[in-house]
Amino acid sequence: MNILEFMQNISTQVYLRGDVIFKEGDPHDGSMYCIMSGMFAVTKRMPDGTQEVIKGLGPGEFFGELSLITRRPRAMTISVVSANARVGILRHDQFEKLAKINTHFLFQLTKSTVEKLHRAEARLAELDKMVEEIQKDETK
Repeated sequence: MNILEFMQNISTQVYLRGDVIFKEGDPHDGSMYCIMSGMFAVTKRMPDGTQEVIKGLGPGEFFGELSLITRRPRAMTISVVSANARVGILRHDQFEKLAKINTHFLFQLTKSTVEKLHRAEARLAELDKMVEEIQKDETK
């Protein structure tokens, strides 16, 4: 079974613009999501309470894999920005089966995770610089 055949066997859900798939801090539900159509915004809550858009996601991309693997609460908020969107919902048991039969899927998942790590490291470096500048200004 290839990945496309496998993906046709998972449940799908249609969402409308403004729908939130999950919010930052929500408990994991043992699922990751594969975008079949539509566009999504990935946002992160800032210390002042605002939501910062981290990136956009579209067809062929996936999200929610970190919570699926780590069982930790959701790290970001995912919402629909297109008129409508359809996602495949991959549950943990299905994920394990797919990981066993398709190394390309695992490679793409690993690549996505590494990219997320790089973005997080870059953001931390930006925040460190901001803190240093604030501390310099306070000592003047």
